[in-house]
Amino acid sequence: MRAISAFLPLILAAFPALASSSAASGGAQLHADASIDLRIIVPRVLRMRLLDHPSTIEVTREDVENGVVIVDGPRLELASNDPRGYWLDAQLRGPFAEATIEGLRAPMHIAASGGRVLMPSMVGERRPGPYRLRYELRLREGTPPGVYRWPVMLSMDSP
Repeated sequence: MRAISAFLPLILAAFPALASSSAASGGAQLHADASIDLRIIVPRVLRMRLLDHPSTIEVTREDVENGVVIVDGPRLELASNDPRGYWLDAQLRGPFAEATIEGLRAPMHIAASGGRVLMPSMVGERRPGPYRLRYELRLREGTPPGVYRWPVMLSMDSP
């Protein structure tokens, strides 16, 4: 406290000196400009979680006779904050020639070479709960009954 009181007369004496110096330079007022550049960067989010998807699929004699395997009920969680929407990509493997997926915001067809569909934006909407899916998997001709690895591989991408 003693050190501050020793400098107080010097500080007070500086104010008249500043005032007289600006008066001596033509009475110009001191002026300051400042600006702040504030930016908020929201990182892009693309997230997918497979829920209740089996690791294998059983093809029965009845499936072979019908040429199709139906799988009801696996769930899929998707999240994207891109206002342009998102691409949903799919690839098939195993003894399947083509497939359709129902239960998404738009139906998806998957050919032997794969499939891709542009899904609408989720921005401004309530976050959807998991989608309950229905897979219709068309068998290649001559496929024998058996247990196969899960045939549908899904991925997301930005538009």
